[in-house]
Amino acid sequence: MVALADLNQPYSCTQWGNVPDGGAAQIVHDTSSEVWSWFESGGAVPSTVWITHEMKVYDMMNNAGSWSIGSRIDAMLEDCGTLCEGGGCSNAIGDTNEDSILNIQDLITMVNHILSSSPLEGCGLDAADMNADGIINIQDLISLVNAILGSGRIAVADGQKSALVDAVIQDGELLIKIKSETAIAGIELSVDADEALNISLDSAEKVEEKSNFADGVHKYLVYTLHQSPVAAETAVIRIAENSNITLDDISITLAAMDGDKIEISQANANGIYEKEKLQFAINSIYPNPFNPVAEVNFELPADGYMKMVAFDITGREVDVIEEGIKQSGNYSAQWNASSLPSGVYYIQLQAEGYSVQIQKAVLIK
Repeated sequence: MVALADLNQPYSCTQWGNVPDGGAAQIVHDTSSEVWSWFESGGAVPSTVWITHEMKVYDMMNNAGSWSIGSRIDAMLEDCGTLCEGGGCSNAIGDTNEDSILNIQDLITMVNHILSSSPLEGCGLDAADMNADGIINIQDLISLVNAILGSGRIAVADGQKSALVDAVIQDGELLIKIKSETAIAGIELSVDADEALNISLDSAEKVEEKSNFADGVHKYLVYTLHQSPVAAETAVIRIAENSNITLDDISITLAAMDGDKIEISQANANGIYEKEKLQFAINSIYPNPFNPVAEVNFELPADGYMKMVAFDITGREVDVIEEGIKQSGNYSAQWNASSLPSGVYYIQLQAEGYSVQIQKAVLIK
């Protein structure tokens, strides 16, 4: 145990001894003569010690009466100043609107602060800094969502908390491609721009997207209000018709499911690069006619959610061939139609932002 030798000396909870085995009313559990000089109180351990909100020793006294105790407390409150007026901030961490309830209203209040549309002040501002790092951002927002929903989401925060970011110009759009080692719970972008931008996330999940443009900066937030993450591993953000913007103009912050920061690395030195030209298309079905397995070759020009389904001639969906989040590139899918009767079928490739692609396949048994 550290000797408490000086007034105004700050001590951590560990230095104070937490709650020792000797009982909750004790600071330390030591009956040796060593403790006598700790407070420099005339060779005896003082019976009363005043501790400030900063864990500093304010004063010490043996056999203090009620008047002495009250006068010391009044002096401490006066020294504390405005921080202690009215008891200081009484709202809990995360209670940004100071109504003593953690709910969606606190979330909206924090979102508006991060987007700079309605800045917080005072105790609401203090409550918004969930991780106490001095910055209110997507990490605090995810921590607040977790506090509202419960701890179930935190179990998803596995894997290394790091991600690679690429940028690709495609059809006049800037695609920000994020590949993370862990599930992404939230994304925050801050983009230097001359005007408001059209920013969106390619996602199969129901996500919350919020934007605001002010003073030459467009801010964008995306997060979820359920147990699923924004993206399991890969996310694609589109900035429409703004090919002049580069990664140098963008600040990106990622949060894991537990609210921790996901560290970002840029995947290429130039920031922007052109990738091989890919189409959104079904390239071939082989063999065709087939019995009962066919190989469907297709290509995707951008990362994101895709779905490939089969329909019969009446338009009834009979099978899901492939579904999920994929990176851009060329792919091959196997379709086993052994449970279906002979006939004409239509294979359909779907993805948000693209026209549906359809190819006919003939099953002959």
